[in-house]
Amino acid sequence: MHQFTNRHCPPVHYGGKIIHTAGDEYGDILVVDDGNQRILSFDSSFEQSCMQRSRPCQLVHQYTQFMALATALVEPVHVTLLGLGGGSLLRTLHHVEPQCHFHIVELRPLVVDIAREYFQLPDDQRTRFTLGDAFEEIAAIESNSSEIIFSDMYDACQMAPGQVQQTFLEQCRRVLREDGWLVINFLGRQGERRAFLQTLGAVFPTVLVGASSENSVLFASATRYDAVAPDSSRLDSLERALRQRFTHLAARLDPFAVPGGRERGTAR
Repeated sequence: MHQFTNRHCPPVHYGGKIIHTAGDEYGDILVVDDGNQRILSFDSSFEQSCMQRSRPCQLVHQYTQFMALATALVEPVHVTLLGLGGGSLLRTLHHVEPQCHFHIVELRPLVVDIAREYFQLPDDQRTRFTLGDAFEEIAAIESNSSEIIFSDMYDACQMAPGQVQQTFLEQCRRVLREDGWLVINFLGRQGERRAFLQTLGAVFPTVLVGASSENSVLFASATRYDAVAPDSSRLDSLERALRQRFTHLAARLDPFAVPGGRERGTAR
């Protein structure tokens, strides 16, 4: 049900040192140290996750920085993460949101083991891990239980296709609280993104698009956008806690005109 399809991916080529390799039924996993960076790869030329060893809570990739902006749209008490990778978002938000609890759903037990050993994965009373297929597990999660759902499920070279299915999006809306946000790391061609935005807009009345240099990060909520905006004080707190800038990214969140809805101004 995880819906990954076999596709040839470019072989991995890194200038750093491979410090760990392992494999399971889904393929090989590599951990690479390259200078100050520690990289997780599913045996391809694409990075699944990257951590600065000197500042492990900072977010390296711009798309993860965009995803973290969700904490400026709503104050989270409970966050659901579908897909773990190296745990960048979990590691960062666990540090930034000390009162928040996290439920992580990951298909591959080996990914969790490697993240714990090599990527300083938080593992305390505020974190709960479920090993399983997120497209099945989402149906078992309590309704109205999360302020944020992060959906970031990939194999070595592609996004899990189930993330674009309307039935999955409807389950996410059910799990979210009234003011909650679904945040999806989307990778696809322009036409595929346009089609998915239409599907997303059929489920959620508010859709925002953050185009990073790597992927598109899509934000969806049942809350009307004119009733919400990035909270400047929470943006300031995020920047201070991580010693990174986020305000300029918040200014690049653009609303998608949901069919049947009225036009809204750009997020500022």
